[in-house]
Amino acid sequence: MIVRDNFSKTCHLGAQRSEDWLTSAELACLARVSLSTVRRWARQGIGPRPHRVGPRLVRYHRPEVETWLTGTSKKGESA
Repeated sequence: MIVRDNFSKTCHLGAQRSEDWLTSAELACLARVSLSTVRRWARQGIGPRPHRVGPRLVRYHRPEVETWLTGTSKKGESA
C-alpha cells in the first residue's frame, strides 16, 4: 500500500503491513501529519501510546493505531 501524506511524500507501507509495530514516521504517514506532530503528541499524551523499545527507539502497536484512527474519525476529530 502506498500512502500520500500532507507533504506530498510517498510512504511505502506495503512491505510492513504484516508487522505489528509502526515507527513514528509510519504513524505520521497514516495520520497524514508531520513527524514533529507525532513526536509532540507523544510528549502530550495524545494519540496511540508510544512504546519505548530502547533508550531512543519508539514504536506504536498497529492495532492501537488503527483503533485510534478509526475512533477519532468517527467522532469527527482531526487526527
